[in-house]
Amino acid sequence: MTAIVTALVSLLLQGSLVPLNLAAAIFAVLGLRQVHRQPERYFGRALCWIAIALVLILAILNAMLQPPVQEDAPETLPEQRSAETR
Repeated sequence: MTAIVTALVSLLLQGSLVPLNLAAAIFAVLGLRQVHRQPERYFGRALCWIAIALVLILAILNAMLQPPVQEDAPETLPEQRSAETR
């Protein structure tokens, strides 16, 4: 249950917090391990897989929508540079 709640909070924050995404994935894996050890006591395997899928989708969308880092970008904005040359 913690995994799906953490994944939904991450969805509300648009997947921008990587540690929150990782926490949701870790909680989901821990939940799957717990269900595997004692299947008669625990249920929720589907919720764990849904949380993992949601985290993966958020990570992929976040990677696709982030602007690329420009290594040769100028240190100052063009407006500032033109004002300095005057």
